[in-house]
Amino acid sequence: MKRKLVLIFGGKSVEHDISIITALQTLKFFPNEIDCLPIYIDKNGSWWVADNLNDIKIYRKFFHYAKNLKRVSILSGTDVLLVEKKEKLLPYCQIDVVVNCCHGNVGEDGSLQGMLKTCGIACTSSGVTSSAICMDKIFMKDILKANKIDSVEYVKFDKCAYVHEKKKIINSILKTIKFPLIVKPANLGSSIGISVCQNQEEFFDAVEFALQFDERILVEKYVENAREFNCACFVYKGNFFVSSVCEVKNKDKIFSFDDKYCSKTIQTQKLEKTLEFKVEKLTEKVYKLLNCQGVVRVDFLFDTKTNKLLVNEVNTIPGSLAFYLFKDIAFKDLLLSIIEQARFDKQEKNDLIVSYDSDALKIFEEVKFISKK
Repeated sequence: MKRKLVLIFGGKSVEHDISIITALQTLKFFPNEIDCLPIYIDKNGSWWVADNLNDIKIYRKFFHYAKNLKRVSILSGTDVLLVEKKEKLLPYCQIDVVVNCCHGNVGEDGSLQGMLKTCGIACTSSGVTSSAICMDKIFMKDILKANKIDSVEYVKFDKCAYVHEKKKIINSILKTIKFPLIVKPANLGSSIGISVCQNQEEFFDAVEFALQFDERILVEKYVENAREFNCACFVYKGNFFVSSVCEVKNKDKIFSFDDKYCSKTIQTQKLEKTLEFKVEKLTEKVYKLLNCQGVVRVDFLFDTKTNKLLVNEVNTIPGSLAFYLFKDIAFKDLLLSIIEQARFDKQEKNDLIVSYDSDALKIFEEVKFISKK
């Protein structure tokens, strides 16, 4: 059976459309010498292959425009991809490595990585634990705080606590942070569900809005006159490669979804050498601390009043895999590197002891037999 490198994208996520863009840009620069099979996960979670998945036009009406459409799935516990034919599941190919281009829930939170891990399939993104921690902004900030890495001052709570102790929560927040503040769903990306609040009325509206996306809420101090930076990192053969640093300029109070993906006027610019060095070093430090793999982008805020560099978010599957930040590395070479590293990481895991022969079952059987007597 032929082995293929697979690129997975789409998924049940509010960042579904951005995942498609990342996948199509990645496919465009994919090395010709590698046979890559794209797999699209629709908004209901079904997996599909088709002859024209690299055509962005088909996603307007996918089931109408997709050619030679076939539903596929992975055989549990194996690296075999199955295809559905006449109500039967037949072997389609073996999966060599998965290039993960899914953003947000399922693809970026460790769920997909967990399934691939149980099947023994290599993946180019961070593993289960790292992905879950980076996706959950509360867990991430708690770990950063424990390791004395600065992030924006914050308060956290869940839906249950909010419903029963609304007044207590708002009083606690106002003692700690004060207005203006930012309300975020804990598990989401692309600035979706985020609001800036100037007063209590706006706060309550923002929480209700954020609770539509997640049951856990993060409230942060709004850093006025902050500068925003992006920097990415990946590991290859034991060496860590940090990208150039990009300062993002936008007119709004927060870098919104439309700013990131729908605007044609976003400007980027270089920054001072000293600050650039700090961003690069901190990017690598965060990457190592959170045990990341593949290409990861770290987003920063720089508080111009306190001169503090603050980690804002960690994106384990950045838009377009953040290839635009690696100005000295061709996208093709970047892809080849993370694919090769994924194979290496899989082999390293295969060399670990994962089973242990013991007499536990025999002893349990004997004890159970004796107890019956």
